[in-house]
Amino acid sequence: MSKIGILVASSNNNLKLGQKLALLAKEQGVETELIDLVSLNLPLYNTIEEEKNGIPKEAQELASKILSLKAFIVVAPEYNGVMPAVLNNAMSWTSRATKDWRDAFNEKVVGLATHSGGGGTKVLQAMRIQFQHLGANILSREILTSYDKPLNEESAINMISQLNKLSEV
Repeated sequence: MSKIGILVASSNNNLKLGQKLALLAKEQGVETELIDLVSLNLPLYNTIEEEKNGIPKEAQELASKILSLKAFIVVAPEYNGVMPAVLNNAMSWTSRATKDWRDAFNEKVVGLATHSGGGGTKVLQAMRIQFQHLGANILSREILTSYDKPLNEESAINMISQLNKLSEV
C-alpha cells in the first residue's frame, strides 16, 4: 500500500478539509501525509531570490516528500477565481528544487478538493490546468465543499480509494 500526500494551501477551512480527508483515509486503512504549505512559510519565488539565496531548505524538503509519493489530494480555496498564491509559490519552488521541473508530479495521480465560500469551480479548473501541465493524471471526481454544502464522505472515500488503487500500479 502506498501513501497519499494531502497538500493543503490554507490554514482555515481547507486545512480542516485536508485533516478530515486524512481521517477518512485512515479509517479505510490508507496512509496519508498531510503537508501544510502555509506553515512552510516559503519566500515568494523569483529568479533573483533563487540566485541570491539558493533554494530554501523547506522547498528542498517539500520536493523530496513530493518525489517520494505517487498520489495526492490537493486542497485549496478559491482566491479571486484562481488558486491561492501559497499553492502556486510552493509548486514554483518545487519545480526548481528537482532535476527536471516536472519531476515532482509527472505521471502521479492527483485528486482536487476545495472548501470555498465563493463557488469553488474556478479553483478546481485552475488546479486541474496547473497539475496537468506538471504531468499529473487528474481524477475526474472532485471535492467541492462550502458553508452550505458539507463534505460528501462517500465521494471522498471513493476518491481516496481510487488514488490508493491507482498509486499501487
